[in-house]
Amino acid sequence: MNYKNNSRIELRGKLDSLNANIIFIQALCNDEKLIHDLEELRGIIRKIQRCEACNEIFDEKFILWGINEDEIHYRSHNPDKFFGLGHIMPNYHMGIISASLNLLRTHIRETELISCRVFNENDVLGINHVLNRLSSAAYILIYKYLPKDFCYELKFAKSLT
Repeated sequence: MNYKNNSRIELRGKLDSLNANIIFIQALCNDEKLIHDLEELRGIIRKIQRCEACNEIFDEKFILWGINEDEIHYRSHNPDKFFGLGHIMPNYHMGIISASLNLLRTHIRETELISCRVFNENDVLGINHVLNRLSSAAYILIYKYLPKDFCYELKFAKSLT
């Protein structure tokens, strides 16, 4: 297991990198609410790291920001209902924080893909599922912290069609 090309070691490195990405965004922003939201997300990542390292099952349904994982999934698939915007195509107009959150979302997705290679369909630890929901959670954060002027421009453009 200590070979550096072992897929479990790759997953551990990706989880470390994911944790570092979250810390970077926290340091980048000056929004205490976002820092707290990201810290909750980091708590789930730390639990994934422990479960993977100790071969423990991630057996509980988690809650982030007062919403359970099923609701996170639902909201990420229905942003119009919750944020008044349909699915957006990320771009630089969304600002540095939302762009960083989008990068975090893709980083979580990459981590999920590595986890899927490690555990295949036999993910008895439940890590693949949790990572899938965390990418949905990051998608929600993008909407939650979009600059108001960006939201206005999108709603205005939508009203013209």
